[in-house]
Amino acid sequence: MMNDVKDEVKTYWDFRSDSYDNSPGHAGFVDIWKTVLSETFSGKKKILDVGCGTGFLSLILAELGHEVVGIDLSEGMLSKARKKADNLGLDIEFMIGDAENLPFKDVSFDAVINRHLLWTLPNPDKAIMEWGRVIKNNGKVVVMDGKWRKNSLDESLRTIFRYLAVAIHEKRNPFQNTGYKEEVAKMLPFNGGTEPENIVKLFKKANLENTSIKDLSWIKETQKKNLSLLYRLSWGSSHYYLVEGFKK
Repeated sequence: MMNDVKDEVKTYWDFRSDSYDNSPGHAGFVDIWKTVLSETFSGKKKILDVGCGTGFLSLILAELGHEVVGIDLSEGMLSKARKKADNLGLDIEFMIGDAENLPFKDVSFDAVINRHLLWTLPNPDKAIMEWGRVIKNNGKVVVMDGKWRKNSLDESLRTIFRYLAVAIHEKRNPFQNTGYKEEVAKMLPFNGGTEPENIVKLFKKANLENTSIKDLSWIKETQKKNLSLLYRLSWGSSHYYLVEGFKK
């Protein structure tokens, strides 16, 4: 059954790869993210970008001078990432890989990073254990995520605005392949996002210490000010954050 879940995840993101970067939540505002990543990593590091998608973080990290490897389940997403790296003249290794079963030896990287990934994993606890395994002593794991959805009337209204924004600005059918099948979504513990304290607990289980939470909600607020009315209405407010922990 687990392979079926991951096949479903792969198929969905292969489909979404053509329109993924049209969403302002996925791409754009590069200067903001460059500032965040510059503050997160000092010196030159070997960094694994897990669930790299179309390469947004990988590209910025490489431009900042880091050695970057990006992995993703979706070849469709990776093909977009490779094209962008080629166009920018950046040397980044992009490869198929499972976030929960990394194809790397122990202590292979200085850091592991991901953004908007945990919600789509059936075993986030196992994934974080893997991320801790492949980093060197004193290396760190960095997760950027949020609490995206709440069961409320406001959320239902935002869904309507989100569908309109998708149709108008992202030029895709908001009713076609809009997400995972219900039986798959039920197997994703963090589907809809989670609070950062839950990630800290998993970090500690993976023996990642000196954990900290950094509020990134200001990024979403900054983005919203520069977006169309439909996006502003559909995004609402969400808890957005960065969690990091170190391997001792």
